[in-house]
Amino acid sequence: MKLSKSIAQKIVLEMMNVIPYNINVMDENGVIIGSGDIKRIGNIHEGAKKAIDKQHVNEVYEEKGRMKPGVNEPIIIDNNIIGVIGITGNPDEVMRFSKLVRVTAVLLIEQEKINEETQNKRLNRQRFYHELVHRKTEYDNEFYVRAKNYGIDLTKKYQVILVDCNIDSQGFRTICNRHFHYFELDNNKTVFFIRTNQEANTLIKDLEECEDINKIGIGGEEDIVAVSLENAGLAIEFGIKIKPSSKIYIYDDLKLFIHLSYDDKSNLISLLSNLDKVGNKLELIQTLEAYIEENGDINNVANRLNIHRNTLNYRLDRIKQLTGKNPKVLLELFELLCGLIWR
Repeated sequence: MKLSKSIAQKIVLEMMNVIPYNINVMDENGVIIGSGDIKRIGNIHEGAKKAIDKQHVNEVYEEKGRMKPGVNEPIIIDNNIIGVIGITGNPDEVMRFSKLVRVTAVLLIEQEKINEETQNKRLNRQRFYHELVHRKTEYDNEFYVRAKNYGIDLTKKYQVILVDCNIDSQGFRTICNRHFHYFELDNNKTVFFIRTNQEANTLIKDLEECEDINKIGIGGEEDIVAVSLENAGLAIEFGIKIKPSSKIYIYDDLKLFIHLSYDDKSNLISLLSNLDKVGNKLELIQTLEAYIEENGDINNVANRLNIHRNTLNYRLDRIKQLTGKNPKVLLELFELLCGLIWR
């Protein structure tokens, strides 16, 4: 461990508030790196050099050249001398303060070391999160291990919740403190990494209740986290155009409209595949076609198909069960229409 100039000067200022003597802090070579007398910083301290050579307290009773009377005591961390504390004054007077100054210096140095380690851990975690949200290639063993060190099991699928908000607001910071795995992107956007439905539901509830949240995009569960993040971003981008007043946009709900912008329509074509697999498939297809042609008028559709209203409603419910899309909901009916177009 190396004694920094900043911590050296901090030791000086802390101790000179307590004792009425000048304090000098020297590095492992005896160079003054902190002092109550700023002009002495950068000079060699002969008394400190002797303390380092002897690995013991060095007392100076008489002024010799630039060496003034005082006590110089080595700072020992992990059995290594990393510097020297010097108290200027008659050794018989200042010796009683020497141990106090040394112990305080060691405590401040060890606290600085802990703070530095904590900061390094935080920075390493942020580097990992940064790679996690940008990496779209298959994960290797080294990445799996790194993720596990941060409590993320990438052998399981993860879901991303993307939040656009005032990231400095107290309400949002409180939410972040409750949900450990998150990463701040640019432009007031934050990514939360979610493993279970319970986590997702809890977070979404917290976000809905926070007034500082603008928009929320929810990606699907994916093997590659960056893919879920991309989908969450697309959910917000397309969702704002379709439902501008909404706060939450779910990728799975908007998938069709997003895919409309793609040249590949294979995902849309498969929407009605379940209708093609059931018995008397044309019955449901024809019902859907008639429902669209008659603009959803139940009486006209029933008359056209020569069936009872209850039978029609049963067929519409069956379509909903098999496709996951409700013909009675405008946007979902549009998805079914697109499915018919590309079927």
